[in-house]
Amino acid sequence: MPSTPPSPHPSPPEIPTRGPGAATAGWALLPLLVPGAGAPLAFGIAAGRRPSARTVAPLIAYTAAFLGFFALILPFDVGETPGWALWSAFLVMLASTFGAAIHSFAIRRYVWAPVRAAEPAPPPKPVPAGDWVAPALDQAARLREDARRLADGDPSLAKRSGVGRPDQPRHLDDGGLVDLNHAPADVLRDLPGFNAALAEQVRERVERIGPFQSLDEVIVEIGVAPGFERHLREYAVLIP
Repeated sequence: MPSTPPSPHPSPPEIPTRGPGAATAGWALLPLLVPGAGAPLAFGIAAGRRPSARTVAPLIAYTAAFLGFFALILPFDVGETPGWALWSAFLVMLASTFGAAIHSFAIRRYVWAPVRAAEPAPPPKPVPAGDWVAPALDQAARLREDARRLADGDPSLAKRSGVGRPDQPRHLDDGGLVDLNHAPADVLRDLPGFNAALAEQVRERVERIGPFQSLDEVIVEIGVAPGFERHLREYAVLIP
């Protein structure tokens, strides 16, 4: 395994703190240039450019204030508007005009700072073969050992679970075991040291005499080359 864990992706760059251009002052003055409607317009632009709580929440508040102004004035006939409604409408208009203009200048640097595109993720580093092959081989060896114990302790359950039968649907992972007594010839020929002729010889012997009782019996009767015995013992299993 690598001596140190891979470094996490770098955090996105912070918004630059240098001041925006003078042309953006026109945006900040929208609440004064268009009293009432200028504040929702200015903060709508801000929310579209840099959506966040700092822009969306004021957009909602100033839009509500703009609508609230009309809700205070329109229900009454001209000249019959009560004083409380007039004063409330005046305060709402004051807040959505001068207050919004001050607010716009306060966040102008944030809204109009350059928007940087997300940096692409660095390409994955090649993983040395030893970092994943060895653990995978160890895991397969443990699975074979577990499946072999199952075959020794409960052959019937091992047979129903598909141990040593890659030609059948698997109910458990046996790590690549092959049952010499039951697997078909096209599976047996892929075993270390086997070929099509040896595979057919194993099948004929089992059908004629019965299942093998030990791997030594297989090696002697079938004539497995000595150089492949260790590999055969690793992957072969004998289920009665």
